[in-house]
Amino acid sequence: MSDEELRDSINVIAQKIIEVEDAAKKKLEYVKTRINEEFNIKIKEIESNLERKRYELAKINEQLENLNSRKKELAPTIKSLEKIRKELRKEQKSSIDKKIKAITNEKKSKMKKINKEIKRIEQELKKSD
Repeated sequence: MSDEELRDSINVIAQKIIEVEDAAKKKLEYVKTRINEEFNIKIKEIESNLERKRYELAKINEQLENLNSRKKELAPTIKSLEKIRKELRKEQKSSIDKKIKAITNEKKSKMKKINKEIKRIEQELKKSD
């Protein structure tokens, strides 16, 4: 082969290399585009869902913060009210016990008087016999 033919062969091979590289580049761009389109749709859906969930979580955290603050406010009040309730129940029981004792003493006193009256009447009956 002559130099000219060899150069032509090299040029033909070089052209084939360029064509293969161009075809590979086009395929690569096509594949990248298709994959990016497919995944970008899914990624956007997930990002949208993620953003909604983050918003919900932020709202819940805000509510929890408010509730915890309210809890801290209520705890001492509840403790105080429980103490008052305990004291009132104790006082209630004491009052009931005092009233029961007073009623019992009054009953005993009245019963004593009644029994004395009965004995007096019985003695009169014995005298009259």
